Amino acid sequence: MKIKYPQLVEKAFDILSKSVPLNMSKANSIKADIYRELVAEGVLDSNGYPTQLAFDKGLVDSGQHQTLAEYKREFPQFKGFSSDHFKFTTAGWGVDNYVMRSLAYKSLAESDNEYDRQRALNTLFQIEEIERETNNDEN
Repeated sequence: MKIKYPQLVEKAFDILSKSVPLNMSKANSIKADIYRELVAEGVLDSNGYPTQLAFDKGLVDSGQHQTLAEYKREFPQFKGFSSDHFKFTTAGWGVDNYVMRSLAYKSLAESDNEYDRQRALNTLFQIEEIERETNNDEN
């Protein structure tokens, strides 16, 4: 079975395989060891996603918005939110329901544009649906 490892694991394996002879029949085992080491070092989280430490050390080259600070600079509406509300995924930076709900309420309070207000209400409805489904799955 071919296991898909995170980019950092594949990168480390590639560097290692070019510097020392490896038994390629044990590639998955070696990659699993690399994965465990990167998690232990704090550059990957337990789901295989790069942590802020990986970005700070320059280990990840996924393009724009490599750090949360860069992301917040480009999208200033996120500036006041704690980093606890953000997560880096393979699709880029994501925010939790708290941030989405806060921005939707802000839009409702500040906008006179009916389209913006409707989008905010739709966002709040979708958050409620997601949370309801999540709570039902947990019960």
